Amino acid sequence: MKATMRRTTSGLLIVGTLSGCTAWRTQNVPVTEVLARNPEVVRVSTADSSGITVFSPKIQNDTLTGFPTDLAIQRVNVPVRDITGVSTRYKHIGKTLLAGLAILGGVAVYGLLQTLNAVQ
Repeated sequence: MKATMRRTTSGLLIVGTLSGCTAWRTQNVPVTEVLARNPEVVRVSTADSSGITVFSPKIQNDTLTGFPTDLAIQRVNVPVRDITGVSTRYKHIGKTLLAGLAILGGVAVYGLLQTLNAVQ
């Protein structure tokens, strides 16, 4: 029973990490081209060196509009002329694999310690 429970728990942890660790990738194209791909979220850099994360981004006239969080009600507006850079989120395979290996290592060490305790 304990072995089945451990396998189930470790399986759930591994599946949880498969959803992926994300990172930001700077795009070297204008913000209008990035938004043509309909990303869920973008991070923009502005002329005053501030960074703004925008969920559900859209271009309306000459302004990038969206929400500061995925649950926000109040929109954030950034003039396109003030945007100096744009980044999009992507799944980072290396980080995901590293997290999965760390979880597997933790489960293996826990199992080893349990068997050492049972030897007495």
